[in-house]
Parts: sequence; C-alpha cells; structure tokens
Amino acid sequence: MKTKKILCLILMATLLMSCGKKKEENYSKLPPDTKLITGEYNLDFVTMHNYVVDELQSELTPFFYIKNGSFDISGDNEKKSIEVSCKCMDGCVENDVDLFFSMVLNLMSFSAAEQDYRFKAPSVDNSGAYIDYGTVFNVYDLKLYAETESGKVLKNLIVTHGYKIPIESRFIEES
Repeated sequence: MKTKKILCLILMATLLMSCGKKKEENYSKLPPDTKLITGEYNLDFVTMHNYVVDELQSELTPFFYIKNGSFDISGDNEKKSIEVSCKCMDGCVENDVDLFFSMVLNLMSFSAAEQDYRFKAPSVDNSGAYIDYGTVFNVYDLKLYAETESGKVLKNLIVTHGYKIPIESRFIEES
C-alpha cells in the first residue's frame, strides 16, 4: 500500500512538472527504434482488452477521468494495426490522457508477450521504471484516440510500426 502511495505521488509530480510543455513533432518521421519481428501473427484483441481492463482495476489506478465503459482496444492481425480509444470527462487534459495511455501501452505489451513468445514485454530499469513498450509496436501500427464527453479531441495519434511512440513509458513496476 505504501508503494502505491509513493507511486501516485511520483506520478502527480511528473504531471505537474510536465504541465505547459507542449512540443510539436511529426511523429511519422521519427527513426525506427528496433528491427521488426517477422512472421504471421494472430493476437487476440478481446483477450488483450480484457487483460488490460483487469490489470487497471487490480492496480486501483487513479484514472477517474476516463469515463466508465468508454475504453476500447481493437485490432486487425491482417493489417497489423491496433486501435485504443477512450472518452474522458470534461476538464481532462492531454497530460492525463498520456499518463493513462502509457500504462495501457505497457499492459498491452505484456498481453502480447503472453500471447506470442516472439514479442518482448516492456523493459524495466534498476529503479523499477519502464523504459520501453516492448516489441509489439515494432510489428503493429498504433492508433490512440481520446476525446472528452463534450467532443473535444485530446489525442488523435497514429504511430507506424517500428517508430518511437511519443508518449513516455512512465510507470513504475511494483516490487
């Protein structure tokens, strides 16, 4: 319980420090971070969605700003694409959504690694911080979409497979 409180404090401090910093980059032009894994894939996106939801609930994460029942993960193995979407409460800001997506992306990578041994789960450094999103996004394109209840789009991001995801992998692994 103490570790979870420390984690929440670290996350809040990170959010406060990153407020107001808005950088504009063309993410489709970023260099690929690693070589692609080859072969045919058959990820089960319903299983991935359920895994992520179960883990979010078990961690008692403070994502109160994501509207219940609005979160969805879907994908297409043939097109090698994954879409993640959610609806946020009015007043939510992009930094909040990025924090939510960073945990979701880590959990999606764990699910992919459990489903197919060729995918590597996210790496963790000595302090317990995640340093990448594993290798599933070296094969699958990613679309992240979030809007508020009133329809304001907070995130509409498409990242081509093999390119760096422009959301920091911020979460700490509990020991």
